[in-house]
Amino acid sequence: IADRDGYGLKPLTAREGLIYFYFAWAPDAHAMVALACKEDEWNERERQSRTPAGRPRLIMPDGSERLLDDELTEALPVWSPDASKVATAFGTDVAIYDAGTNTPTQARVRLRDQLVTASAAYDEAAAKRTAPSPSPSPAATPSPTSSREPASFNPIIRIEWRSPETIYFQTAYVRLRPIEAFTFSRWHQLNLSAQAAILK
Repeated sequence: IADRDGYGLKPLTAREGLIYFYFAWAPDAHAMVALACKEDEWNERERQSRTPAGRPRLIMPDGSERLLDDELTEALPVWSPDASKVATAFGTDVAIYDAGTNTPTQARVRLRDQLVTASAAYDEAAAKRTAPSPSPSPAATPSPTSSREPASFNPIIRIEWRSPETIYFQTAYVRLRPIEAFTFSRWHQLNLSAQAAILK
């Protein structure tokens, strides 16, 4: 970081062997959220033509860090509007972390079953639009417990948190080579509600 005039340059991330490739300031500027991974992890994903993936972490203006999760994610983390939380995604799970307390908590919202059901409905509707005559098939709409996944079922690749109670997220299949392309790209809405807490 640096002063507005470009002076007072101070490195924040100088950890040996880590690649930091994404930063986003909190709305109140108390911290940044970032993704970082090891060099060999970066190189391996590059060899496989996959998008970069890193472990989400908070970085404070004094250079201290707090690792939010030890699992790699491709979804860039985002701040809640009030800067108190950070959200990202792992596959079909949305993860939410406290970012403004000394006793941080975290939660995972598991959405696989709901996304499988939504994808099955999407595939069925798409088949009806392209079919010359309607011919519904029971096998075309698998249940969430079915071993066969719908063609449009894909992981979460992007999150947006624009209002306190609503998170929007995008699912898609991302191909980087020979050209970058997004297949079966769809947006979804996740509504959040306050939960009761036990006071001691």
